[in-house]
Amino acid sequence: MSRTSRAYGAARQQQGVALIVVLLLLLVVTLIGLASMRGTLLQERMAGNVYARSEAFQSAEAVLREAEAFAATLPVVPAAGCDEGVCAMAINGAAAAWQAAGFWEDGEFREAADAIGEITPRYVVEDYGKAESASCTGSIDMSAPPCSAMRQVYRITVRSETPNGAEVLLQSTYEVPVP
Repeated sequence: MSRTSRAYGAARQQQGVALIVVLLLLLVVTLIGLASMRGTLLQERMAGNVYARSEAFQSAEAVLREAEAFAATLPVVPAAGCDEGVCAMAINGAAAAWQAAGFWEDGEFREAADAIGEITPRYVVEDYGKAESASCTGSIDMSAPPCSAMRQVYRITVRSETPNGAEVLLQSTYEVPVP
C-alpha cells in the first residue's frame, strides 16, 4: 500500500508546468510558421512583379524595333506638336511632348501593330533634326549603298505597361541616312 500512496502523492505534487511549457513551445512554433508563410507570400509577390517587369521590358524592346523600322521610312514630321506618333523637335528648353501628364493615355502616340498578350506598347518618334555623319569611309563592297553624309536623327520613346502596373519606358536614338 505504501507504493500506491506514493504514486498518488507524486500526482498531487505536480503543478501543470509541463502543460505550460508545451503550450509555450506550441505558440513559438506557430509564430515561426506564420512568419515563414508571410515571407513566402512576399517572395511570391516579388517574383510576380519581376516577371511582369520582364514581360513589359521584352514587349518594349520588340516595339522599339518596330518603331525603328517606322522611323527608317522617314515619316513626315509636323511643324509643331505630335501627329500619329511623330513629334516635332521640342522648342528650346521645352519638355518633350511625351513627358506631359496624361500623354500616354490620350496623346498622339502610335500603338504597336501587334499586341503582346495583354500588353499594347505605345511609342513616339521625335524629330531631332539632321546631323552630318563622320563615319562615311570608302567601302570595298560595291553592293553596299553609297554612304550619305547627312543623317536624319530621331529619338524613339516606347512605353509598355502590364495589367498589374509594371511599367517600362525605353528610349533609343536612331539615325537614318538621308537620300
